[in-house]
Amino acid sequence: MSQDYKFSIREVSEICHIPSKTLRYYDEIELVVPEFRDEVSRYRYYSKDQLITLCIVRKLRTMDFGLKEIQSIIKGNKADDLEKNIETKLTDLLDEINCLQKKYAATSAFLQRLKTGVDFLNIKEDLNIEGITIEEIPEANLVYTRKTMTNYSNVEVSVYRWVEIIDLCEKMNLKNKGTIFVTYYCNPLEQFLYTDTDIEFGITVESVGDDDCFRPFGNFTAATAIHVGNYADIIHTHIRLVQWINQNQYKIIGPVSEEFIISPLDINNIDEHVTKIIIPIEKKNQK
Repeated sequence: MSQDYKFSIREVSEICHIPSKTLRYYDEIELVVPEFRDEVSRYRYYSKDQLITLCIVRKLRTMDFGLKEIQSIIKGNKADDLEKNIETKLTDLLDEINCLQKKYAATSAFLQRLKTGVDFLNIKEDLNIEGITIEEIPEANLVYTRKTMTNYSNVEVSVYRWVEIIDLCEKMNLKNKGTIFVTYYCNPLEQFLYTDTDIEFGITVESVGDDDCFRPFGNFTAATAIHVGNYADIIHTHIRLVQWINQNQYKIIGPVSEEFIISPLDINNIDEHVTKIIIPIEKKNQK
Protein backbone atom coordinates (compact mmCIF):
# COMPACT_ATOMS: atom_id res chain seq x y z
CA MET A 1 0.00 0.00 0.00
CA SER A 2 1.16 3.51 -0.78
CA GLN A 3 2.67 5.53 2.06
CA ASP A 4 -0.05 8.12 1.35
CA TYR A 5 -2.57 5.70 2.80
CA LYS A 6 -0.65 5.07 6.01
CA PHE A 7 -1.19 7.41 8.93
CA SER A 8 0.92 7.69 12.06
CA ILE A 9 -0.62 8.07 15.50
CA ARG A 10 0.24 11.78 15.47
CA GLU A 11 -1.43 12.28 12.08
CA VAL A 12 -4.54 10.36 13.13
CA SER A 13 -4.73 12.38 16.33
CA GLU A 14 -4.66 15.63 14.34
CA ILE A 15 -7.10 14.46 11.66
CA CYS A 16 -9.66 12.79 13.95
CA HIS A 17 -9.17 15.09 16.97
CA ILE A 18 -8.55 12.11 19.24
CA PRO A 19 -5.67 12.34 21.76
CA SER A 20 -2.71 10.02 21.14
CA LYS A 21 -3.18 8.57 24.62
CA THR A 22 -6.76 7.60 23.72
CA LEU A 23 -5.63 6.03 20.44
CA ARG A 24 -3.11 3.91 22.32
CA TYR A 25 -5.85 2.83 24.71
CA TYR A 26 -8.10 1.87 21.80
CA ASP A 27 -5.19 -0.22 20.52
CA GLU A 28 -4.73 -1.82 23.94
CA ILE A 29 -8.38 -2.91 24.21
CA GLU A 30 -8.37 -3.93 20.54
CA LEU A 31 -11.07 -1.48 19.55
CA VAL A 32 -8.97 -0.07 16.69
CA VAL A 33 -5.54 -1.69 16.26
CA PRO A 34 -3.11 -0.01 13.78
CA GLU A 35 -3.11 -2.12 10.63
CA PHE A 36 0.55 -1.65 9.63
CA ARG A 37 3.86 -1.92 11.38
CA ASP A 38 7.16 -0.73 9.90
CA GLU A 39 9.60 -3.63 10.21
CA VAL A 40 12.56 -1.30 10.58
CA SER A 41 11.30 1.52 12.80
CA ARG A 42 8.60 -0.60 14.47
CA TYR A 43 6.25 2.38 14.16
CA ARG A 44 2.59 1.51 13.70
CA TYR A 45 0.32 3.07 11.11
CA TYR A 46 -3.42 3.26 10.54
CA SER A 47 -5.14 2.65 7.22
CA LYS A 48 -7.59 5.04 5.58
CA ASP A 49 -10.46 2.70 6.48
CA GLN A 50 -9.36 2.83 10.10
CA LEU A 51 -9.51 6.63 10.02
CA ILE A 52 -13.15 6.28 8.99
CA THR A 53 -13.72 3.77 11.80
CA LEU A 54 -12.14 6.15 14.32
CA CYS A 55 -14.42 8.96 13.12
CA ILE A 56 -17.38 6.64 13.73
CA VAL A 57 -16.02 5.83 17.19
CA ARG A 58 -15.65 9.52 17.98
CA LYS A 59 -19.21 10.25 16.87
CA LEU A 60 -20.62 7.39 18.96
CA ARG A 61 -18.64 8.59 21.98
CA THR A 62 -20.26 12.02 21.65
CA MET A 63 -23.61 10.20 21.87
CA ASP A 64 -22.47 8.69 25.19
CA PHE A 65 -22.00 5.14 23.96
CA GLY A 66 -19.66 3.02 26.07
CA LEU A 67 -16.57 1.43 24.53
CA LYS A 68 -18.00 -2.08 24.78
CA GLU A 69 -21.15 -0.92 22.99
CA ILE A 70 -19.03 0.74 20.31
CA GLN A 71 -16.91 -2.37 19.92
CA SER A 72 -20.06 -4.42 19.27
CA ILE A 73 -21.38 -1.87 16.77
CA ILE A 74 -18.06 -1.70 14.89
CA LYS A 75 -17.77 -5.49 14.82
CA GLY A 76 -21.34 -5.96 13.55
CA ASN A 77 -21.06 -3.14 11.00
CA LYS A 78 -24.78 -3.38 10.09
CA ALA A 79 -27.10 -0.41 9.59
CA ASP A 80 -30.12 -2.14 11.15
CA ASP A 81 -28.10 -3.05 14.27
CA LEU A 82 -26.87 0.53 14.49
CA GLU A 83 -30.46 1.75 14.21
CA LYS A 84 -31.52 -0.42 17.17
CA ASN A 85 -28.58 0.78 19.24
CA ILE A 86 -29.39 4.42 18.49
CA GLU A 87 -33.05 3.90 19.43
CA THR A 88 -32.01 2.33 22.73
CA LYS A 89 -29.55 5.15 23.40
CA LEU A 90 -32.24 7.76 22.72
CA THR A 91 -34.47 6.09 25.31
CA ASP A 92 -31.60 6.10 27.81
CA LEU A 93 -30.86 9.77 27.10
CA LEU A 94 -34.52 10.69 27.53
CA ASP A 95 -34.53 8.96 30.92
CA GLU A 96 -31.41 10.95 31.88
CA ILE A 97 -33.05 14.19 30.72
CA ASN A 98 -36.14 13.46 32.81
CA CYS A 99 -33.93 12.70 35.80
CA LEU A 100 -32.01 15.95 35.33
CA GLN A 101 -35.27 17.89 34.98
CA LYS A 102 -36.45 16.45 38.29
CA LYS A 103 -33.15 17.39 39.93
CA TYR A 104 -33.32 20.89 38.48
CA ALA A 105 -36.91 21.39 39.66
CA ALA A 106 -36.07 20.15 43.17
CA THR A 107 -32.92 22.28 43.36
CA SER A 108 -34.74 25.35 42.06
CA ALA A 109 -37.52 24.88 44.62
CA PHE A 110 -34.91 24.48 47.37
CA LEU A 111 -33.25 27.73 46.31
CA GLN A 112 -36.58 29.57 46.44
CA ARG A 113 -37.23 28.25 49.95
CA LEU A 114 -33.77 29.36 51.04
CA LYS A 115 -34.30 32.84 49.58
CA THR A 116 -37.60 33.13 51.46
CA GLY A 117 -36.00 31.86 54.64
CA VAL A 118 -33.03 34.21 54.41
CA ASP A 119 -35.44 37.14 53.95
CA PHE A 120 -37.13 36.16 57.23
CA LEU A 121 -33.77 35.74 58.96
CA ASN A 122 -32.89 39.29 57.99
CA ILE A 123 -35.97 40.64 59.80
CA LYS A 124 -36.19 38.10 62.62
CA GLU A 125 -36.22 40.74 65.36
CA ASP A 126 -39.41 42.25 63.92
CA LEU A 127 -40.96 38.78 63.59
CA ASN A 128 -40.39 38.04 67.27
CA ILE A 129 -42.22 41.23 68.23
CA GLU A 130 -45.35 40.58 66.16
CA GLY A 131 -45.01 38.89 62.79
CA ILE A 132 -48.61 37.63 62.62
CA THR A 133 -50.38 37.83 59.27
CA ILE A 134 -53.80 37.02 57.86
CA GLU A 135 -53.33 35.54 54.40
CA GLU A 136 -54.92 33.38 51.76
CA ILE A 137 -53.08 30.07 51.52
CA PRO A 138 -52.87 29.06 47.84
CA GLU A 139 -53.85 25.53 46.92
CA ALA A 140 -51.03 23.05 46.40
CA ASN A 141 -50.82 19.34 45.67
CA LEU A 142 -49.53 17.12 48.45
CA VAL A 143 -48.36 13.55 48.64
CA TYR A 144 -48.61 12.57 52.29
CA THR A 145 -48.55 9.96 55.02
CA ARG A 146 -50.85 10.18 58.04
CA LYS A 147 -50.27 8.20 61.22
CA THR A 148 -50.88 8.37 64.95
CA MET A 149 -47.67 8.92 66.90
CA THR A 150 -47.70 7.61 70.47
CA ASN A 151 -46.84 9.84 73.43
CA TYR A 152 -45.93 12.63 71.00
CA SER A 153 -44.51 16.00 71.93
CA ASN A 154 -43.73 18.52 69.23
CA VAL A 155 -40.26 19.50 70.43
CA GLU A 156 -38.20 18.09 67.58
CA VAL A 157 -38.61 17.02 63.98
CA SER A 158 -39.43 13.35 63.38
CA VAL A 159 -36.55 12.38 61.11
CA TYR A 160 -38.15 8.99 60.42
CA ARG A 161 -41.42 10.54 59.16
CA TRP A 162 -39.50 13.16 57.21
CA VAL A 163 -37.35 10.62 55.37
CA GLU A 164 -40.40 8.41 54.82
CA ILE A 165 -42.31 11.07 52.87
CA ILE A 166 -39.26 11.97 50.76
CA ASP A 167 -38.70 8.28 49.95
CA LEU A 168 -42.38 7.89 49.00
CA CYS A 169 -42.08 10.82 46.61
CA GLU A 170 -39.00 9.30 44.98
CA LYS A 171 -40.55 5.82 44.83
CA MET A 172 -43.56 7.22 42.95
CA ASN A 173 -41.23 9.11 40.60
CA LEU A 174 -42.85 12.46 41.43
CA LYS A 175 -41.42 15.91 40.82
CA ASN A 176 -41.45 17.34 44.32
CA LYS A 177 -41.31 21.04 45.03
CA GLY A 178 -39.41 20.45 48.24
CA THR A 179 -41.78 22.11 50.71
CA ILE A 180 -42.81 19.89 53.62
CA PHE A 181 -45.98 20.54 55.61
CA VAL A 182 -46.74 18.85 58.92
CA THR A 183 -50.41 18.94 59.94
CA TYR A 184 -51.70 18.08 63.43
CA TYR A 185 -55.20 16.60 63.58
CA CYS A 186 -55.81 17.54 67.19
CA ASN A 187 -56.85 20.59 69.17
CA PRO A 188 -54.38 23.50 68.98
CA LEU A 189 -51.35 22.98 71.27
CA GLU A 190 -52.23 19.35 72.10
CA GLN A 191 -49.29 18.25 69.95
CA PHE A 192 -47.02 19.45 72.76
CA LEU A 193 -48.71 17.43 75.54
CA TYR A 194 -47.21 13.95 75.11
CA THR A 195 -50.48 12.46 73.87
CA ASP A 196 -51.23 10.08 71.01
CA THR A 197 -51.38 12.50 68.08
CA ASP A 198 -52.67 12.07 64.52
CA ILE A 199 -49.98 13.68 62.36
CA GLU A 200 -49.68 14.13 58.61
CA PHE A 201 -46.39 14.68 56.81
CA GLY A 202 -46.84 16.01 53.28
CA ILE A 203 -44.59 17.31 50.53
CA THR A 204 -45.69 19.52 47.64
CA VAL A 205 -45.61 17.93 44.19
CA GLU A 206 -46.32 19.14 40.66
CA SER A 207 -49.14 16.71 39.91
CA VAL A 208 -51.35 14.18 41.69
CA GLY A 209 -52.35 10.60 40.98
CA ASP A 210 -55.29 8.40 41.89
CA ASP A 211 -53.73 6.95 45.04
CA ASP A 212 -55.05 7.77 48.50
CA CYS A 213 -51.74 9.41 49.40
CA PHE A 214 -52.57 12.55 47.36
CA ARG A 215 -54.64 15.51 48.49
CA PRO A 216 -54.94 19.26 47.98
CA PHE A 217 -53.65 21.61 50.65
CA GLY A 218 -54.58 25.27 51.05
CA ASN A 219 -57.34 27.35 49.49
CA PHE A 220 -58.32 28.82 52.85
CA THR A 221 -57.77 31.92 54.98
CA ALA A 222 -55.22 31.49 57.73
CA ALA A 223 -53.48 33.30 60.52
CA THR A 224 -49.76 32.71 60.14
CA ALA A 225 -46.64 33.35 62.19
CA ILE A 226 -42.98 32.80 61.42
CA HIS A 227 -40.82 31.01 63.98
CA VAL A 228 -37.10 31.68 63.60
CA GLY A 229 -34.60 29.61 65.53
CA ASN A 230 -34.64 26.43 67.59
CA TYR A 231 -37.60 24.22 66.66
CA ALA A 232 -37.74 23.02 70.28
CA ASP A 233 -38.99 26.52 71.22
CA ILE A 234 -41.76 26.69 68.60
CA ILE A 235 -44.45 26.15 71.26
CA HIS A 236 -44.07 29.80 72.27
CA THR A 237 -44.88 31.00 68.74
CA HIS A 238 -47.87 28.63 68.62
CA ILE A 239 -49.20 30.04 71.90
CA ARG A 240 -48.71 33.62 70.72
CA LEU A 241 -50.57 32.90 67.47
CA VAL A 242 -53.50 31.13 69.18
CA GLN A 243 -53.80 33.99 71.69
CA TRP A 244 -53.79 36.54 68.86
CA ILE A 245 -56.58 34.66 67.05
CA ASN A 246 -58.76 34.62 70.18
CA GLN A 247 -58.06 38.25 71.01
CA ASN A 248 -58.93 39.47 67.52
CA GLN A 249 -62.36 37.84 67.19
CA TYR A 250 -61.36 34.98 64.91
CA LYS A 251 -62.06 31.28 65.38
CA ILE A 252 -60.00 28.29 64.35
CA ILE A 253 -61.76 26.16 61.71
CA GLY A 254 -59.16 23.56 60.76
CA PRO A 255 -56.06 21.68 61.84
CA VAL A 256 -52.82 23.51 62.55
CA SER A 257 -50.00 23.05 60.03
CA GLU A 258 -46.31 23.90 59.94
CA GLU A 259 -44.45 24.75 56.75
CA PHE A 260 -40.72 24.14 56.93
CA ILE A 261 -39.01 26.95 55.03
CA ILE A 262 -35.47 26.29 56.30
CA SER A 263 -35.60 22.99 58.13
CA PRO A 264 -33.28 21.00 60.40
CA LEU A 265 -32.71 18.74 57.41
CA ASP A 266 -31.58 21.70 55.28
CA ILE A 267 -28.97 23.22 57.57
CA ASN A 268 -27.64 21.97 60.89
CA ASN A 269 -27.77 25.36 62.62
CA ILE A 270 -30.74 25.79 64.96
CA ASP A 271 -30.42 29.58 64.89
CA GLU A 272 -31.19 29.63 61.16
CA HIS A 273 -34.23 27.34 61.06
CA VAL A 274 -37.39 29.04 59.77
CA THR A 275 -40.85 27.52 60.25
CA LYS A 276 -44.22 28.98 59.27
CA ILE A 277 -47.23 28.14 61.45
CA ILE A 278 -50.52 28.07 59.55
CA ILE A 279 -53.91 28.05 61.32
CA PRO A 280 -57.15 28.14 59.24
CA ILE A 281 -59.51 30.79 60.59
CA GLU A 282 -62.68 32.73 59.98
CA LYS A 283 -64.16 35.80 61.66
CA LYS A 284 -66.51 35.16 64.56
CA ASN A 285 -70.12 36.12 63.91
CA GLN A 286 -70.73 39.71 64.91
CA LYS A 287 -73.85 40.23 67.06
